[in-house]
Amino acid sequence: MKSIDARPTKTGRETSNFLRALESAFRVLEIMARTESGVHVSELARTLQLPKATVFRILFTLQEIGYARKDPVTRAYLSIRGAAWVNHDEGREILKRVSRPYMGKMLSRFEQTVNLAVLDRGQVLYTEILEGLRSIRMAANVNTYAPVHATGVGKSMLAFLHPMEAEEMLKKRSLPKLTPKTITSIRAQLKAFKRIREQGYAIDNEEAETGARCVAAPIFNSQGRPVAAMSVSGPVNYMTGTVVGQIAQTLVDATRKISGQLGFSAARKGKHLAYYE
Repeated sequence: MKSIDARPTKTGRETSNFLRALESAFRVLEIMARTESGVHVSELARTLQLPKATVFRILFTLQEIGYARKDPVTRAYLSIRGAAWVNHDEGREILKRVSRPYMGKMLSRFEQTVNLAVLDRGQVLYTEILEGLRSIRMAANVNTYAPVHATGVGKSMLAFLHPMEAEEMLKKRSLPKLTPKTITSIRAQLKAFKRIREQGYAIDNEEAETGARCVAAPIFNSQGRPVAAMSVSGPVNYMTGTVVGQIAQTLVDATRKISGQLGFSAARKGKHLAYYE
């Protein structure tokens, strides 16, 4: 790895206004963004000529605020945002632009609310919602957050993360019981993730809202990481077994195509686009 000079120059860096720690953090982000397989603390310390303890604290902070993650197997740190992390708003616009035609088709066929969401700092963030023509009014709105453990979109994304990462994410936040059917046990959630991976989609069975059922499937980026999810929500009296099966099949097909347009190769990860290995 090519060494990056982290020493101050005479361009204003020697003044009291210059924050060396901030500079170091940005250099860490730059290196992680260029290294798809991840980078270890010792490599970063050597490249940036910084103490390992300093690099560790930077990585810990970036992980806590959602800009880095630690691979539980290789112990390497990776950039969650990727090379274009500073332009993540642009990335979400691309996601919405690619997803809208499929969302429109889902709405036309099933006449229920169609949602598009991303993972943001351990929560679900709804980025696009097409209101159903005959569905009940859902509580979710664009640019609002929801807990991952009680939503179909949240569970569908968590299920395809590495189990250790999914468990860590669940532990970092409380798991409120939103309805009598909300699953608040981390152990039960992790057990349910296995079935979600096998079938390729998740179901929120009145876990977020009483009277509402939701089917969701994940969307993957070029690295095979679940970065978003699409769902169809509606009243339980409409979302019955047969309808849920039809929605799930259509939804998985749509999210597979969206993932492909984002650079993901389905053949590389198997039948259900599983990131989990």
